[in-house]
Amino acid sequence: MNAQVDPSFPTALQVSPGRATPVRPRPMQGAVFVPPLLWLLGSAALVDWLVTRTLTRFAIFLPKTPAMIVGYQILGWVGQVGSALAALLALGTLAWMARAERRDGRGPWLGGLFAALAGLSLLFLFVPPGRWLLVSDLLVAGVLLILGWRALRRPASLAIQMARLLPVLAMAAALIHQAAPTLYTALQLPGPPWGSAHFFRVGEMLVVACAIALWWAFGSRAEARDWAGALPALPFAAAYLYTPAMTATIVIWSTGLTLFLPWWLYAVALGLAGVAVLRRWRRGDQTTAWAILLLAASGYAPQLSTQLFLGLIALWLLQGPLVDRLPGAPAAR
Repeated sequence: MNAQVDPSFPTALQVSPGRATPVRPRPMQGAVFVPPLLWLLGSAALVDWLVTRTLTRFAIFLPKTPAMIVGYQILGWVGQVGSALAALLALGTLAWMARAERRDGRGPWLGGLFAALAGLSLLFLFVPPGRWLLVSDLLVAGVLLILGWRALRRPASLAIQMARLLPVLAMAAALIHQAAPTLYTALQLPGPPWGSAHFFRVGEMLVVACAIALWWAFGSRAEARDWAGALPALPFAAAYLYTPAMTATIVIWSTGLTLFLPWWLYAVALGLAGVAVLRRWRRGDQTTAWAILLLAASGYAPQLSTQLFLGLIALWLLQGPLVDRLPGAPAAR
């Protein structure tokens, strides 16, 4: 595959006073630098999300017959394997991204932040995080700041810019909500943190807006068969109408969303996100499709470092170019 060139980089001569220095074109992130085993990471993340955090917890509400107990144990084993594999692959992919940033020649900052996050995650296996959590939150804030700046700086249509920026803002709002108690504890301030709940609600509204923006950028030209991706919204809507309390509880466990907005907004968001995934997959752009799936699997306001890393990987992948491999496909942007 031929490398695509980022238009934001010089491609011929970089002229300085007194001399002209040839500059080698730099491949655009996402066109060449696709993480290895992305399909395996995405599959493991989906197992962690749909099996460990959804199906096994849904089974709590079901009668425990002998057959159900056996099925529950099998689901638990499958979920544990998927969760462990997702954790290992997410950590490895984050380290790979740190190296890719350096190889891409985009400066040491984002790659250094990725490497630091991976290192802290390994350190916390042996050392209690304590107040070091605040350092981790600052590193994540730095990553979000750089990715948000790139989303605004890189030439693209308004739809694609929103699809790249809104997930960053949603994760930033959740980060403020989660980091506030740690900051108050470190500064020995009386709690609860002011405005933390408001940031959480704003972030949840941004999550719904993210799904609409992703559809606008990647699925608005969907064909009739692409709308099959909206089918997952039907069981969610049916479950909520039948047992809203139980459905809301499972959704909190599964995604971190509290459903404080009208339920049909979440159903529409889920359906549109599914259309965007199927549209990009059918156009040959599996990288963007996996990025959307990883973003969904990471959940809102993630509690585990694995889920956080999945979200950061998804945001990084969304910065890459779109790919259309079908004959006669229109330009992606």
